Amino acid sequence: MSRERLGNGLSWLTIFGLACFLCGPWLLPSNTYYHRLIILLLWVPAFVHFLVLRKQYPPVPSAFVWLYLALSVWYWLVVALTLERQDDLRELKLPFYIAFSLLGVVVCAKHLKERFADFLLLCGVLGGLGAGWSWIDFYWIEGHRYGERVVSMGLWRVVIPAAQACGALVILTAMLGLMGKRKLWELGAVLLALACYGLFLYFNQSRWVWLSLAMAFVGGGIISRHRTVYAMALASIVLLAIVLWLKPTFLLNRGLSYRPELWREGFNLLLSNWEHGLGLNEYWIEADVLKFSSRHPHNMFLDIGIRFGLLGLLLWAGLWLWAGWRAFRARHTGLGSTLVTLWLYSGLVVLTEGTAPWVKPAPIWFVTWLPIALALAIDLRARSGSRHGQSSVISVWRGAASCCP
Repeated sequence: MSRERLGNGLSWLTIFGLACFLCGPWLLPSNTYYHRLIILLLWVPAFVHFLVLRKQYPPVPSAFVWLYLALSVWYWLVVALTLERQDDLRELKLPFYIAFSLLGVVVCAKHLKERFADFLLLCGVLGGLGAGWSWIDFYWIEGHRYGERVVSMGLWRVVIPAAQACGALVILTAMLGLMGKRKLWELGAVLLALACYGLFLYFNQSRWVWLSLAMAFVGGGIISRHRTVYAMALASIVLLAIVLWLKPTFLLNRGLSYRPELWREGFNLLLSNWEHGLGLNEYWIEADVLKFSSRHPHNMFLDIGIRFGLLGLLLWAGLWLWAGWRAFRARHTGLGSTLVTLWLYSGLVVLTEGTAPWVKPAPIWFVTWLPIALALAIDLRARSGSRHGQSSVISVWRGAASCCP
């Protein structure tokens, strides 16, 4: 078998693996099955593809390489310094898992080229059907009352993380599905998926996810100046106004849910452990005004600082800003405009709920590593196209020179 045929087969396996990563949580009954599918269909094929065809890869941006390496080395150092149990050594492999996932997205984008956006849209539509069926399963099959907050029928059984990941899929579906001309049945499938997402998110009752989506679409519209984003921003604001009019208790009843107190105590804990943080050790947020203890400050950036110190937080911020800058540079393309909106949403939604992203594949990946992976894929595709264009120009120049006496 030639390298090209082997690479083609590995690429299709990786594509199927990425589809499992994006859509599997709606259906799979166990995280064990989910992780094994990702290992077999995403990580292993992507890594082997890189080993076989690494000379065909465009150069990876040096800023990303140094930031990710520095972040990984600091993660390993913090885990080693704060080690309390031998079992924690198993967590040293997490940066490799994340790197293989980023590589998998790059392989998919490299193989599918212009069809990569359509692939992401297909996954978004399938996810919408999963969200709709989860609503049916939760209320009609499991028999929960309508006032209870809906969760996924598969792996996403915690309310707010399920809503956060769902919001990321909403952006992929809306932005990629409503841009450009679509056949009537394609537009119908996109609108059906968005309706299912809307039903799921409304009954999930995660208010900050609703607000983050609206603000992300408004911000994405201002940055990319695309009519689709303006339309989604208007639709989001109208839907929020309808909810406020028909069911104001959904938005107003629970107040701020002790978030300011949690953030204040979390910030104090960060200052107390700013050198290298607490690592993966368990900690609790406690305050006199709270009627309970929390295992994290309900803010991803504070949690990163508490666990990995000030340097860990700054390195993560650098990687996150690199992804945002790459999205901004590509804002006039369909995928770039989508990434801008997803990046804005992801940065907002983790302000009130979220933990450090150094975990096995979980809902937090949809609002952390997925935007970074798409930014890396967009960057490498642009570099690959530029390199191909330069090679073509050089070939034409050499051909013309050979014709001259």
